[in-house]
Amino acid sequence: MDAQGERRGRLWGYLLVVLASMLFGFNGNLARKLFDESPLTPLTLVECRMLIGGGCLLALLGIVQRGKVLPSRQSWGWLLALGLAMAAVTYSYFMAISRLPVAIALVIQFSTPAWLVLGEALWRRRWPSLPVLSSLLLAGSGIVLVTAAWQPQFLRLDGLGLLAAFFSVLSFAAYLLLGRRVGRELLPLSATAWGAIIAALFWLLVQPPWRIPLASLQPSLWPALLAVGILGMAVPFLCELAALRYLEAGRVGIVAMLELVAGSAIAYGWLGEVLTLDQLLGGVLVMLGVGLLHYEELRRPSGGASPQGRLPPVERGEEHSDRSERQELLRGQSRESATGRSGQAREEK
Repeated sequence: MDAQGERRGRLWGYLLVVLASMLFGFNGNLARKLFDESPLTPLTLVECRMLIGGGCLLALLGIVQRGKVLPSRQSWGWLLALGLAMAAVTYSYFMAISRLPVAIALVIQFSTPAWLVLGEALWRRRWPSLPVLSSLLLAGSGIVLVTAAWQPQFLRLDGLGLLAAFFSVLSFAAYLLLGRRVGRELLPLSATAWGAIIAALFWLLVQPPWRIPLASLQPSLWPALLAVGILGMAVPFLCELAALRYLEAGRVGIVAMLELVAGSAIAYGWLGEVLTLDQLLGGVLVMLGVGLLHYEELRRPSGGASPQGRLPPVERGEEHSDRSERQELLRGQSRESATGRSGQAREEK
């Protein structure tokens, strides 16, 4: 490819990541709007999002794989665990944004890569590097500022919402780690599609279709439910996947941080949620912390960070053999991981 063609490709890549970030940010705000103005519950919405979004991705997988959509038998154990982690992270995120301002829930979940890197360092019994410690300091300080933990107004935040937000961090970290393991055997599109279907089936067992309140499935809500599944999951995943054909995974991860900006801006303009200067500064600190991790990965000769935590990673051999089936869910993993993404996502939300 000549220099002009490469520049054009990079531009397309950046535009695709920006679009994906805006859609993920929109997804969280649309969910909050539905919770406020309709009888939809987080459980019903996560069922619909996983079923619709996973169904779209599974259909695409059938086209790409020419009908060969079933993973190998030895993959099902880890894939089941991945689907359950996806079920947990999506439900806890929706629960958090149903009870907290969207921007606060986003910032808390957005800090996951920093805590994940710390956990990996402790697991391996090695002292975290200076960039990791700096990232942790930035992310932790950002969360304190966003939640105003030192002020009386912190006590006015919904306790269950905060618990859900921090549980989404734990479940998101588990999802990213499981995604790394599943990525050794499956392509990202396959892992994410089947993970979403497994998550949907799990929640359908918890709340079978005949127990879903009829008011939650009234025809007037169908367009919004389709938007959450298609525009809030399937389309942004495909945008990030396509962007990885033109950009390194680390660059995608850095640009994908616009989801936090987009989500907060949409919440301000659409939902009327206003952040204080301290909270805005906290969001910036979290972005800097996560961005530092991505930048450090870019500096490594072997790879970069991957996008958003929304799709599980793959080995380099798989990545090279089929670049067109890359990633939705990972917010801070190495190029070997090209989420979770974090990006599976965001959600979004």
